[in-house]
Amino acid sequence: MTILVTGASGHLGANLIRELLKRGEKVRVFIRKNSENLAIKGLDVEQAFGDLRDKASIISAVKGCDYVYHCAAFVSIRDGDRKELYDVNVLGTRYLMQACHNEGVKKVVHCSSFGAVGNNPEGASNEQWAVSPYEMTTDYEISKTFAELEVYKEISRGLPAVIVNPSGIVGPWDFGPSLLGRTIIEFAQGKMRGSVSGGFDFVPVQDVVQGHLLAMEKGVVGERYLLTGEQHTINETLEWLEEFTGVKKPSLVIPTFIMQNVAIVKDWIERKFFPHVYPRFNYHSIRLLNCGKFGTHTRAVNELGLKPTPVKEAYRDSIQWFKASGYID
Repeated sequence: MTILVTGASGHLGANLIRELLKRGEKVRVFIRKNSENLAIKGLDVEQAFGDLRDKASIISAVKGCDYVYHCAAFVSIRDGDRKELYDVNVLGTRYLMQACHNEGVKKVVHCSSFGAVGNNPEGASNEQWAVSPYEMTTDYEISKTFAELEVYKEISRGLPAVIVNPSGIVGPWDFGPSLLGRTIIEFAQGKMRGSVSGGFDFVPVQDVVQGHLLAMEKGVVGERYLLTGEQHTINETLEWLEEFTGVKKPSLVIPTFIMQNVAIVKDWIERKFFPHVYPRFNYHSIRLLNCGKFGTHTRAVNELGLKPTPVKEAYRDSIQWFKASGYID
């Protein structure tokens, strides 16, 4: 039995393949040949080289696989990345789901995003909340929403697939590092001079791995399951980082309305003159931290048997791993 994992070099994929190997599974990873792929170095995995924009390489990678975890995605808040977001996240998902269907894969777990779930203004969002076309969303959230539609298209044609929607992932084995991982490293290096108000729904990476495995085992075909964690303010997470690193959190907290007005001007300048410069923040990321959106993992707990773990411990584990791996002195 062969299990294919896309996105094996990413934060989630790196954790997932280690758990699969621990269970004695035969794992094939779909990776880009020109990437560093540090996450799989020294691991007993079969390598299939390709790109989600290359349909032929996807078909080749899926051949002979029994189960597929689709964790690969292009994540960006930059305005100049719309084409790549569409090509990788939407078209790539289409090609992969079609290949899985044609190959007769027994089951697929597609990793979507909490960004593909609508915002419930009166409380926690659940699996029933669809993204409103009239809400302000990021290009990444739009791409993940449309990627889900590609999965549902193939499900309607007979593909046995399940969708999971994690929120902000935090934890070890973050080789990238991820956007959140970079923020943690910068804090530990004393490079964070100020912060913003707001909060987000964070989830330990081990919970997301657990959710993927349970979705493969027990998930109902055609359904989706939120793998959210806990809603915490930015200030709370900075207090944890201060505790775990010994570095003082920044005392400067910039009001939201100031940051949003600055971002409007900054975003226009970047979009006009520096479309390929990666921003530390933009208007949408500030809005997202202050929209009050959070989710409930009740369905994953009740139907799949998910056992959530504390988010604070995941921040601690992340710091310890970054230190042990040389990202933090």
